[in-house]
Amino acid sequence: MLLVYLLAFISLFPIYAYLLSPKTKNKGYIFGISFLVLIFCLFSFIGKYAFLGSIKEQEINNKILLIIKQDNEIPINLFNSLDQIVNEENKIYWAQSYIQKAMSDQKLQAAESLISLSEKYFKTADEKFVFYTLYTQLRDLKFPIFANSKFILSFSLPDECLNFEGIVSLFIMNGPNIPIASSNFQNSFEVILNNKNSSIPGFDLASAYLNQETLELKTSLFCIEKNLDYFFENALLFDQNNHINSYNIRPNEWLKREQ
Repeated sequence: MLLVYLLAFISLFPIYAYLLSPKTKNKGYIFGISFLVLIFCLFSFIGKYAFLGSIKEQEINNKILLIIKQDNEIPINLFNSLDQIVNEENKIYWAQSYIQKAMSDQKLQAAESLISLSEKYFKTADEKFVFYTLYTQLRDLKFPIFANSKFILSFSLPDECLNFEGIVSLFIMNGPNIPIASSNFQNSFEVILNNKNSSIPGFDLASAYLNQETLELKTSLFCIEKNLDYFFENALLFDQNNHINSYNIRPNEWLKREQ
């Protein structure tokens, strides 16, 4: 937008020179007509009801939609052109619409290209949540089996633990201290974790399985009647080809937590 104003100002230089010439006649008429022409041009391109800017947007929009239809990568120069003419507050809307269009039409190469180019628009925490949700949707389309990734934890209890509750969490080994999946349980001998048990879209079981990450299982168990705390921790490495994995905790593997 600033570039448009700058060009408009520079375009007035020849008029200024003409008006400053001693031999120029009817300076008022020339200045008035030039000013009106300039205002009309600016209004046509960047005004509330601008039609030249809208035409340019439509031209770029048609090109991007054609590339999506062909399932090709979006050229950077074309996306930069869109970046220059679309208002800052509307860029996320445009990018999100293109990405969703590409995914709904199963044009995954175009969708991946659009996600890569538009990541810079998503800045706030809420916007990043939307971005990672779109990224997760694309990943699930590319790897549909892993969209149903699961981890099944079964366990036997320590002696005399009848009424109990606890929490099971999975972490990336040597990764951030944020679980890729976590769930509470009560009086159940089996806990099933899936991608929905993640607090951050895309940072989940499917991502860990696809990247063959070593996982760290942490489980806490509280025996209510005995008022005893137990815990279990272990490193897990799964086959990349498996989207459903399981583990069993035996009674003698529980460790009593110090009171």
